[in-house]
Amino acid sequence: MNREATVGASLDAITSELSHTGKSTSTLNLVVWIDDPDRRDWIVERAGRLASKHPSFTLILDHTGKRKGDATVSAQGRGDDAQTSAQGERVDIDVAGLDTAAIESYVNALCAAGVPTVLWWSGARVESRPIFEVLLPHAGMLLVDSSGALRDESGIARLVAFHRTHADVVLRDLAWLRIGPWQDMIAGFFDDPALRQELFSIRRLYVASGSASEALYLGGWLATRLGWTATAHEHLIDRSGKPVALVREREGEIRRIQRICLDSETSWYHGEVTANAHVVKVWSEGEKAREPRLFPLRAIDNTSLLERAILESGTDELFEQTLRTLETLLE
Repeated sequence: MNREATVGASLDAITSELSHTGKSTSTLNLVVWIDDPDRRDWIVERAGRLASKHPSFTLILDHTGKRKGDATVSAQGRGDDAQTSAQGERVDIDVAGLDTAAIESYVNALCAAGVPTVLWWSGARVESRPIFEVLLPHAGMLLVDSSGALRDESGIARLVAFHRTHADVVLRDLAWLRIGPWQDMIAGFFDDPALRQELFSIRRLYVASGSASEALYLGGWLATRLGWTATAHEHLIDRSGKPVALVREREGEIRRIQRICLDSETSWYHGEVTANAHVVKVWSEGEKAREPRLFPLRAIDNTSLLERAILESGTDELFEQTLRTLETLLE
């Protein structure tokens, strides 16, 4: 059973069409807010991929103005019998021009009670803020992408400020999840026991990336792992009180790290993306010099990042610690 129909955007029309899809077996409500026309197709496509893999109800609230005042109702399942259980349902609604109460009414009426609700917020407009405040209480988890359309630090700065006042909200940021392969690579620098002590003599971290979030997350993560304390804007001190500088440079594609360098008191540890975006050349210079070698970055596509963000339960303590470190680093 695969059904899709375009209907009017009224609740009556949508609920009537959903009644034809059979009993839903959805175990998750995914509410997606979009108000950026440039990112609309990217977000809709990824939400669709996720919905096709998991028994979820996906509600896409499209405030970009690209739709025509209508709604699309679709369902996936097996068989043609109307009584067949729908393994996934999706509703795309044009909500441009609707007020806050009307938009909230869709969430109240269409999202099943008793199953987790995730709010994927990709709002780029200041005027969308009242909608965010109304939808947030409906969600058990907030999913964002602080570098989704932004190269500067404004996105992550807003997220850090939000976390400061909403520490009880379960957060996921795709930008944080993107640095996982680089975390593995840095750990690989020091897999030789003879180099472990080098970690505690690092004086500078340099990161070149296409957007700020990934670089700041990498610095914040290292701080939590090595016991550094943030003292001022992009400045830290290590456990012995010695300064550690965080130096960032914008380079390359948005949402991608291009190269890093960790400077210790004796050596320089480099990692740089090769012509193959999934392979990094790593080497060191100085007292602990090592010849270049290739390190494969763990390939993570965006759909996999979304799955990980949504399916992992509870609070990510390491992420929370990193956000607290960034409060000072961004001052």
